[in-house]
Amino acid sequence: MRGLAIATVLAVTRVALADPVPASAPVDATEAGAAFQRGRELAKLGQFDEACVEFARSYELDPALGTAVNLADCLERQGKLYRAWELFDLVARNAQSGQSRARLARQRADTLDARAARVIVTMHPPFAPGLALRVGDRQVAPAAEIRDLIEPSDLEIVATLPGHPAFRAVVHAVAGATAQVDVPAFAPPSDAAGPAPPRRRSRVYFAGAIGGAGAIGLGVSLGFAISAKRQYDAARVDPCGSPCRDGIERAGHRADIATGLGIGGAVLVAAAAAVYFTAPRDTVQVAPIATGRELGLGVVGRF
Repeated sequence: MRGLAIATVLAVTRVALADPVPASAPVDATEAGAAFQRGRELAKLGQFDEACVEFARSYELDPALGTAVNLADCLERQGKLYRAWELFDLVARNAQSGQSRARLARQRADTLDARAARVIVTMHPPFAPGLALRVGDRQVAPAAEIRDLIEPSDLEIVATLPGHPAFRAVVHAVAGATAQVDVPAFAPPSDAAGPAPPRRRSRVYFAGAIGGAGAIGLGVSLGFAISAKRQYDAARVDPCGSPCRDGIERAGHRADIATGLGIGGAVLVAAAAAVYFTAPRDTVQVAPIATGRELGLGVVGRF
């Protein structure tokens, strides 16, 4: 009967220490207990990384407060102080008042809070794909606010996004104090392209020469056309026999010259446009030059 009474008390205590579990998520107590025992054995051997995995598995299956204490202790040894503090604080607030486990958890949580430094990292949306955040030597998922407890030291916070300069900040974390870092929002990538490099100068000059010749041809053509029109009008207004017929013929000859010059000028202008718009663009490269006696920059490209 005494053995039965002790077993009954232990069972009741176990139920009292466990966090409530929804009825829709049945607990595999056997697997949770086995994972807990494996974690205890690994912790005794000093294999805390492996022990943390087992304790975390057990706590996921059955979030008992006793498992939370062991997981928190393991996480603290791994340097994951903020998660360890969260679990100690959870146990202290949910265990029965005055219970040794509650007092121990509160003591451990307060000790962590006093000896560690608290860091708050604030980030601003948009959180574009590829955004990464590193706090110290740990990768952290980007969020509007990240809180962490760390050992007092100089801490580097780095935020990166492909195509943008990286944001870097170093804070001096002091025990018991809070350091805050504000990560500015990364500007969205601009779709506007930068100015295009200039076209090859030799082709541009050649196109200008052809276009200039074409423009001159069109100007001369216009002059011949005006002169031919005037001469033709004068011959028609005052008929005078053979000399006037000669004037009309000369006007027609000038009109033919104007037409030829106009066609030639138009062809040259079109050719100039084709030469210009098909001219390749120059690229200029700047590279450092270092020799045993010289140091400088070299500019390579077509000019």
